[in-house]
Amino acid sequence: MTVNIKCLIILSLTFVLFTVIGTISHEYGHIAVAKYYGYETTLHYGSMNYYPKGYLDDPDLKALKSLNKDYVNTEYDSIPPEISEKTQTFNNQLQKRYWNEENNDSLLISIGGPLQTMLTGLIGLIFLILRRKSIKIEGMKRIDWLAVFLGLFWLRAIFNLITSFGSEIISPNGKWFGGDEYFISIGLNLWPGTFSIILAALGLFGSVYIVFNIVPKSIRLTFILSGLIGGISGFTLWMILIGPKVLP
Repeated sequence: MTVNIKCLIILSLTFVLFTVIGTISHEYGHIAVAKYYGYETTLHYGSMNYYPKGYLDDPDLKALKSLNKDYVNTEYDSIPPEISEKTQTFNNQLQKRYWNEENNDSLLISIGGPLQTMLTGLIGLIFLILRRKSIKIEGMKRIDWLAVFLGLFWLRAIFNLITSFGSEIISPNGKWFGGDEYFISIGLNLWPGTFSIILAALGLFGSVYIVFNIVPKSIRLTFILSGLIGGISGFTLWMILIGPKVLP
């Protein structure tokens, strides 16, 4: 196997694009569930927030933001005591007014993101399985390549597990797992790594199938390299450079 430079560039750029698409669509999975339960939502480059209806327009919230506008980047201990006291009062009022109801909404909203990612990956994977014989005879069509990149949405679970392990090794804090999978496991009273490992294993299985059974052998090495280059570049560009400016 050799590296096709032209294909490497095209595939790397495609991985960059789908890294961004995958990130945003994942957040829309959370948003869809939150909207279903009547929450107001905001989308950010790598996350989303949800609030009870009326929360964002509440006079106490606006007063709280106005009160703290000059202390956004100030450490808590350096904020004047009178400001801290007023902040705590506003927070207590908002908490009592909007967040005291016990429900499973937060768990279901957490599930929405990974569920969207898994369903998208499953659609791509099933399409490729059904098209496998045709691909061997006719070669890869554009629709097949689209299915490949959709199927590789499963890589998110692998990436999350690797980064959470890497973070713990570099800066130990006793937490080996993170992301939505961690909160889902905790919310269901399971071992913290349950969903992280299960979804990463499924993602590994699906990704290996796509790379070694669908992607043509002649460009397999090129495809793997482009995934590494494009995936890392896409994550860096969106999460660090572009995303915070476009969707702060």
